[in-house]
Amino acid sequence: MNRRQALHLAAAGALAAASMGALAADPFPTPGKPITLVLPSVSGSAGDQVLRMLGDKLKDEWKVPVVVESKPGANGAIGAQFVAKAPPDGHTMLLGFSALVQAPAFGVKTPYDPMADFVPVARLNDVPLVLLTGDPSITSMSDFVARAKQNPEQYNFGSYGPATTGHVYSSLINQKNGLNLVHVPFKGTPPLTNALLGGHVKTGVSNLDSLPHVKAGKLRVLAITGTKRSALLPEVPTFQELGYDITAGGRYWLLLPAGVATDTVEKIREAVLRVLRMPDIQQKMLAIGLEPTSGQREDVAGDMRKEIDYWKRVVQATGIKPAE
Repeated sequence: MNRRQALHLAAAGALAAASMGALAADPFPTPGKPITLVLPSVSGSAGDQVLRMLGDKLKDEWKVPVVVESKPGANGAIGAQFVAKAPPDGHTMLLGFSALVQAPAFGVKTPYDPMADFVPVARLNDVPLVLLTGDPSITSMSDFVARAKQNPEQYNFGSYGPATTGHVYSSLINQKNGLNLVHVPFKGTPPLTNALLGGHVKTGVSNLDSLPHVKAGKLRVLAITGTKRSALLPEVPTFQELGYDITAGGRYWLLLPAGVATDTVEKIREAVLRVLRMPDIQQKMLAIGLEPTSGQREDVAGDMRKEIDYWKRVVQATGIKPAE
């Protein structure tokens, strides 16, 4: 090989290396490629509204379409699996909620690991859970328990699905008071709210999707999660105040599939945290019964691990099995 050939090969190699480097460092988002925010539950829920709020802001910042895609089923597992197997380019994100960290407690074998197969981006908000009734004559938790003991055949409880948080917490209320009320599961919080409004179920533990109905006096909140009273409903006692081992509400996290480049994760995280700090976003979250976060960095993975430990303890106490 003569000197000219050697120089030509060296130049070609440098050009190829530069091209590969540019390819590896392609900016996020890819121009013209939509970003999909996956909702692993039915449309119309608080989680759906949160993703749409987030998507509206991010599309303006990133100048690409941001769509919310509902993939309900298997208590969130269908949507989670879809994201876990998505290309790790940052264009597919998951709304993670309690079902994701509850699966180990129920002994559910999922086609993904909730910690290993996702990269946590941010905690979007906290979701207070409440015991609701549509019966205006029930004025308190103690009133409900007394009536249910006297006429158990007239009382039941609804949930937004078998082996969900609502099912678990209602079962704990049953256990503590020696009740044996029938469980009536629904496919999501909107149909549960409708059932409560229609009097088809007496009570149900749900989130505050139903806050407008509460403010209108159509539904009553008997207790709320948390270790202190919520600013959303300061007059409502916590379950803990009433002597129940019920503290954790729901949480919404934004997750990416494992393998997304670190710089892409950081770019997404910074954008999401900026959105969460916006006053209009915080006000919108409060209006639909969610407690917004500060929009600051936090240990989301550590938060998820604590949730896994909590649910293992609580679910074991109820004896509920998967999809029971």
